[in-house]
Amino acid sequence: AGSGKTRVLTYRIAYLLSKGINPYSILALTFTNKAAGEMKNRIASMVGESIARKVWAGTFHSVFARILRIEAESLGFTNSFSIYDTDDSLSVIRSIMNTLGISIQQFTPQSIRSRISNAKNHMIGWQQYEADAQEIYEKQTALVYKEYDKRLKINNAMDFDDILLNMIKVLQLNPEIKAIYQKRFSFIMVDEYQDTNRAQYLAVQLLAGGHKNICVVGDDAQSIYRWRGADIKYFGV
Repeated sequence: AGSGKTRVLTYRIAYLLSKGINPYSILALTFTNKAAGEMKNRIASMVGESIARKVWAGTFHSVFARILRIEAESLGFTNSFSIYDTDDSLSVIRSIMNTLGISIQQFTPQSIRSRISNAKNHMIGWQQYEADAQEIYEKQTALVYKEYDKRLKINNAMDFDDILLNMIKVLQLNPEIKAIYQKRFSFIMVDEYQDTNRAQYLAVQLLAGGHKNICVVGDDAQSIYRWRGADIKYFGV
């Protein structure tokens, strides 16, 4: 901490802008709203607010949600889709468990939600989860996961994990959309890269497929998101 990782990234962005690079072609990603705010403030202090606003800088979820608002129809959503937070997800899961007759004393909604979230962060859909389920907790989770996925689509909603998964789906299923964003983002940068999980890694690789220009900074000693699939191995891939 404090070794200058974010400084490296923001100075690189400022340098690119000083050389006449279109700010709209720069994508800078990080993991928390606090880190994103710090990154934006540093860029603005060097190049000015009006230019800094044009850089696509923010958290994975905020930037990908912005893109999904544009491309939502390709996945069967409208651009006004809702984004469920933890409380929203728990409310839906409780309702599903009551409908299915699954005891919330024996299988808590929080635990079921955690298992579903973990599966999504490892890019395991309900179909695979259902097929792989062995013990009773996994089988009950599979039942809820399947219905949860259906409810989200019916309600024109995504949860936080879906933002990453649906970003990948948009790019994988629509070559013409993928080509648009690959062409747009000439320079892709990721701060705190040690916290990247499989879904985030794959999304970045898909976006960078055109220019193949990625710059990442991180510190393996500062990884705090291993519980949601972050893996330091993506530094070397």
